[in-house]
Amino acid sequence: MKVIFAFVWLIAEVWSQSAELGCIWYGQSHMVGPHWVNKADTNPARPLNNPTAEALFAKRCPLLYKEYKGESGEDELSLCCDAAQIDSMEAGLSQADGVFSRCPTCTRNMALTVCAMTCAKNHTLFLTAYNDINDANEEYVEYIDYRITDDTVSRIYNSCIEIQHTQTGRPAMDLGCGSYNAKTCSYRRWYEFMGDVTGDYVPFQINYKWSEDAEEGTSEIYLDLSPLKCGESYEDSYACACIDCEESCPLTDPPTSHEELWKIAGLYGVTFILALIIACALSIFIFWGAYGKRSAVSVCMPTLFGEFFYHGFRIWGTFCAKYPVLVLALCSWAIAGLSYGIRYMSITTDPVELWASEQSQTRIEKDYFDLHFGPFYRTNQIFIRAVNQTYFTHDAPSGLLNFGPAFEYNFLKEVFELQDSIMKLGMADNEGLDKICYAPVLMAGETPTVERCAIQSVYGYFQHDMDRFENSYVDGNNYTINYLNQMEDCLRVPMMEDCFGTFGGPIEPGIAVGGMPKVAVGEDPDYMLATGLVITFLGRNSNDESKLEPNMKWEKLFVDFLRDYKSDRLDIAYMAERSIQDAIVELSEGEVGTVVISYVVMFVYVAIALGHIRSCRGFLRESRIMLAIGGIVIVLASVVCSLGFWGYLDVTTTMLAIEVIPFLVLAVGVDNIFIMVHTYQRLDHSKFESTHEAIGEAIGQVGPSILQTAGSEMACFAIGCISDMPAVKTFAMYAAIAILLDFLLQITAFVALMAIDEKRYMDGRLDMLCCVRGGKRKTRDVEGVDRPKEVGLLETMFKNFYSPFLLSKPVKVSVLLIFTVITCLSLMVTPSIEKGLDQEMSMPKNSHVVKYFRYMVDLLTMGAPVYWVLKPGLNYAEPLQQNLICGGVECNNNSLSVQLYTQSRYPEITALIRPASSWLDDYIDWLAISDCCKYNITTGGFCSSNSKSEDCLPCERGFTENGLRPDAETFNKYIPYFLFDLPDAECAKAGRASYADAVIYTIDDVGMSTVQDTYFMQYSTTSTTSEEFYSQLREVRRIAGEINAMFEENGVDAEIFPYCVFYIYYEQYLTIWEDAMFSLGMSLVAIFLVTLLVTGLDITSTFIVLFMVICILINMLGMMWAWSINLNAISLVNLVVCVGIGVEFVAHIVRSFKRAEGTAQERARHSLNVTGSSVLSGITLTKFAGIVVLGFSNSQIFQVFYFRMYLGIVLIGAAHGLILLPVLLSLLGPNKLAGSSNADPVTSSTITVY
Repeated sequence: MKVIFAFVWLIAEVWSQSAELGCIWYGQSHMVGPHWVNKADTNPARPLNNPTAEALFAKRCPLLYKEYKGESGEDELSLCCDAAQIDSMEAGLSQADGVFSRCPTCTRNMALTVCAMTCAKNHTLFLTAYNDINDANEEYVEYIDYRITDDTVSRIYNSCIEIQHTQTGRPAMDLGCGSYNAKTCSYRRWYEFMGDVTGDYVPFQINYKWSEDAEEGTSEIYLDLSPLKCGESYEDSYACACIDCEESCPLTDPPTSHEELWKIAGLYGVTFILALIIACALSIFIFWGAYGKRSAVSVCMPTLFGEFFYHGFRIWGTFCAKYPVLVLALCSWAIAGLSYGIRYMSITTDPVELWASEQSQTRIEKDYFDLHFGPFYRTNQIFIRAVNQTYFTHDAPSGLLNFGPAFEYNFLKEVFELQDSIMKLGMADNEGLDKICYAPVLMAGETPTVERCAIQSVYGYFQHDMDRFENSYVDGNNYTINYLNQMEDCLRVPMMEDCFGTFGGPIEPGIAVGGMPKVAVGEDPDYMLATGLVITFLGRNSNDESKLEPNMKWEKLFVDFLRDYKSDRLDIAYMAERSIQDAIVELSEGEVGTVVISYVVMFVYVAIALGHIRSCRGFLRESRIMLAIGGIVIVLASVVCSLGFWGYLDVTTTMLAIEVIPFLVLAVGVDNIFIMVHTYQRLDHSKFESTHEAIGEAIGQVGPSILQTAGSEMACFAIGCISDMPAVKTFAMYAAIAILLDFLLQITAFVALMAIDEKRYMDGRLDMLCCVRGGKRKTRDVEGVDRPKEVGLLETMFKNFYSPFLLSKPVKVSVLLIFTVITCLSLMVTPSIEKGLDQEMSMPKNSHVVKYFRYMVDLLTMGAPVYWVLKPGLNYAEPLQQNLICGGVECNNNSLSVQLYTQSRYPEITALIRPASSWLDDYIDWLAISDCCKYNITTGGFCSSNSKSEDCLPCERGFTENGLRPDAETFNKYIPYFLFDLPDAECAKAGRASYADAVIYTIDDVGMSTVQDTYFMQYSTTSTTSEEFYSQLREVRRIAGEINAMFEENGVDAEIFPYCVFYIYYEQYLTIWEDAMFSLGMSLVAIFLVTLLVTGLDITSTFIVLFMVICILINMLGMMWAWSINLNAISLVNLVVCVGIGVEFVAHIVRSFKRAEGTAQERARHSLNVTGSSVLSGITLTKFAGIVVLGFSNSQIFQVFYFRMYLGIVLIGAAHGLILLPVLLSLLGPNKLAGSSNADPVTSSTITVY
């Protein structure tokens, strides 16, 4: 630091004539309010002769003291002030210390003008006194003119302008410039405020006369001093620290924002080029293959043990069909036993329990914060927008003021009346706001009242007093002074005591008003142009839910009152702390109807489609209504059993899982019903001696297919269980077991039901009326069962129209080209899929919370606080370790506070907009002011700083050699006093209001405190989107890493982490793409292994299935981008499900193609005719019927992540299975079936489905 000696510079002749110039005052006359006024006295300066006062003068005015004591230091100290005036000067400067003492150069500079005015020998040079007579007939100084140069005051102002008020993160000048804030203040306004007798700081008016306003050629002398810059230091003093003076900050590079990947035309460059190359290569290959002279590729499909599954399922199916009653009895016992576990099932609606894993970093950090400091406040908030959006003006002494619609008189009055009504809720029943509110500015043991509750509202600017709001008068200059003038002052400078709310703290404009014109990030908008208001009621919170019952009752009163509130002027959006949990319950209850309708639609379709009804007369005999009911009951039973299974294991679930899983399992399970029934109906029954043998044959043919699809889906859901999000994890767990149980029940109970239904049909009995015969009994002859082989309408249409068209050469080329282009485009846009889940999307569309989230985007100006939690490991009483944390003089340039301040200078990157509050800096400053720390001489306990009791005396304090820091004993002894003391004008840095909850400490047997856990609070920018939240989380973790690295470098075993109430919901997006790649990769591996095993190690079929599933997946990702579906844990699980369900659209056709005979073209046509029609009716249409209903859901999650995505899965899967796959298979060989088989080959007369 540069050390500069500065002196009061005046004309040499003036100093030599100082004895003749005399003083304007000497001594004190009488008190005006809390202040003394000075006696008028024109005699020359006189000796001080008071060692105590001389010491104070030397401390506060070292430059004058050195000048007046002479080079030897032995000259007599003669001044124009006595000891009492020096004491008064000390009191005034101490008051300024409470705001500006963080910067020694600033306070020294300020003292230059105060010392010169109070005690300089040559007052009459630059001061002119105007005197009056008091009641004791003594002449006193009523006011003065103070002539001073603009340059002097401007330099003093510049040395102080950057000082921060650490409790609020605002510039200290917000507190020190009257009705002007740091942005609108100027050096003249600052000094004129400090000289204004109408304020609380001076006993008489000081009229500053500025040198730049002097008439040319004037002979008047203006005081001209040489103040230092904030980065410079006086002798035996210190320069200002980095936080308070940019000149003192080390040169550092600004933080770099998250590096974006290389892009082309707004798309990620790597996938863009890759997709382009693939598209070009495949297009060339397709044209070459179509028009070149070459034969089709001959591909072998070897099977090593393919008939193992066929024989196993055939035997099993025959057994179940032969003994249906026994099978159903055993299944019913198993269902009953598993279902009983529902008694132990637990359901959660807690958003944290739904969306954050107990092992996630943010969950661990939240639990740590809640355990040590208590959970974040319960927030009950109202956004109020004026219906009349008209701007207006007000003529004020400061000029013509522009106001937004939010400050129209009638609108404000109704808002304030609304707030009054809310404040009275529950009071008659002793269940009011006072019982649950957060009241930070209370003395220990004081019971809160409603007026002491922390309510952030502009009504607080009028102390909740309607008469004060309505007060209006015309001043002497003919200006109308009303509520708008108070608004002007308080919106500019909320730290003025006149603007404090009734709870004793400031009303932050960024929280109380909104809808202003947008400004750059980190800049304060023009709050007077607000279009809406915000009212926030803060409630106490607790880790013990049993203690929150009063909160829940009042919050319900709050919600019910606002739901019924009607107004022509006010457009209201609101939310209570309990609203999200209530909305989750509401969402769950509201979707029961949707799920039921989905089941009914699916049931009606299945009941009609299962039977081959040829006439109305034979409807009840040929229908399969009871069989359809049985199949759907089996699906429901599998879901109930899954709930019971996990209930036994005490795995918590959600209402969302309970509602979606039945639909999902139904959509997955019904197609198996179709496949089994249709396969049985297509058999040549004359070849089988009995019904159970025919059913066994059908199950043998389709069993491996069902095993493959069910195994693939179950494996994919099992992979979904690795998700860290509890709601998604439990959903996947419950779904995996449900699909497993559905598969087991379908190959047992449903087979038994098929046998019973077939017996009913053969006996000529009616469906649903089994005791009634509707025709003659079917007989058996030597050729077997007398039942015709049935061919459906869809199969006929496929055979006669669709397959000849699709497999013609021009169409095949077009199909290949179209799918190539679409798939490559999907690959291009995949990395551009947005991450996140908008808050309103998780709510019912008609919930009041949705409107609240929408209004929050427009009306919320300030973001949530970030708490930097510092774990134990530091000795805070040790100055060297203090230097690692603090931000004041002598603190390290890379200390915690300095690093957080540096990061806050780049809010567009870090999302931090103010320096962090620092109890350590404020505690050191508080101890430095002698009258702030007080103790009771009778009890030895704490006294508040504003106590006037004779029993309360200043604390006995000790300091380090340089006087900057308290010694270890003083530091440890008075921490509780600091945290109990309420701030006021004299001791603005008292810690109870800001830090009572921020410091955890222990006290030993001798009364010494040891700080354990603590936090430093910092405000963030407004975040409303997922991207803003997870970007902020990424940045604060980077910052925490740098601070922890600093601790490690200094050998300190301490750790810091950032905590914000919202981070827990957005951590997943930091790694969502990595998680997606891993989960989808594992799903594809699972599909590969299951398919390879079930096909008897047929590597060719396995790769065909895998290739098609990958294409389906890529196109699903492209659909997500086109349909604005974000990537999050829900959509990721759906993508994993897509991989599993995609197998259903592919595997059956591949199996049919493999077992057919003829050329590749003939086999492809056969597999499309027979199996493709079953895929369309049994898989595509069944799923489509149930999915369409979800489009009418009241839940946006259902609409977007289940309706849109599952509709996409069905349509994209069907397109690949019924269009692309047959075309690809028609291009493959061999011409004849590879290998031999014990089973009959598939021909046009023998239909099988894999």
